[in-house]
Amino acid sequence: MTPAREAYQVKLLLDPDQVLDADGRPTGAAAAALSLGAPGRVEVAQYVDDAGQSLNGQGWIVRIRRHDDENRIRLAYKARFEIEGDGAEPAAVRRVMDRARLHNFGAGDGKYTVQVNLSHTRATLDFTNKKCRPVAGLAPGELPGLAASRALVLDRLPGKLAKWGAKPVGWAESVTASARLHGPVRQANYPCRMLDHAMETQVSRLRTATGEPAWFTEITAKAHTLREAVELRSDLMGKLRAEGWLLERDAFKTDLVLGR
Repeated sequence: MTPAREAYQVKLLLDPDQVLDADGRPTGAAAAALSLGAPGRVEVAQYVDDAGQSLNGQGWIVRIRRHDDENRIRLAYKARFEIEGDGAEPAAVRRVMDRARLHNFGAGDGKYTVQVNLSHTRATLDFTNKKCRPVAGLAPGELPGLAASRALVLDRLPGKLAKWGAKPVGWAESVTASARLHGPVRQANYPCRMLDHAMETQVSRLRTATGEPAWFTEITAKAHTLREAVELRSDLMGKLRAEGWLLERDAFKTDLVLGR
């Protein structure tokens, strides 16, 4: 199987206390500095996994998402591989690609999109199988309940997850059948621009371990090559630090949602 052709994304956290008002809207200063537009879309998402995070423990993330008031549900089955270090070394990316190919992930399978994510100090390689299903009987912004979500996930379960590694036949189906819903999480996406580069600022309301609501504010930017992504991350971190906006943590929201 030939090597996968990957895209690259930089993802960093903004300090919500510095860039958002009390209602979770960008402040005037942040909107001006980031050249924020109106929210391009609003989406709501929930994740399907059991109480012990069995899927996530094997590197799989299963998400159900809906954009605005569209009449379809978007399913995503994501296999995530950790990259050694912060992702800056090409050799580390090549090694994780080799590891992924042991699980039959590569360019020969057009069902999966491939993305390298570079955050503050952590990097991942993601293979995502995306599927859509029509939705009926749901109000605008509403997602399916537990039984319907389990059925949706099982109906479109990809073969790579169904036959995952050393797990016995039927493992993924069994986990899904006993899964719970994690979420929902509502996210507003604002197109923006910084360093003469098109980006997106994403604002979500989460609940912390103590049950208090908190804001998760992420800025993301696409890149064509690993070198471009590494340089963009460094420049963007420097710019955000200078503004006093950078939150010195990795931006992986799924971990927070599943761990609540």
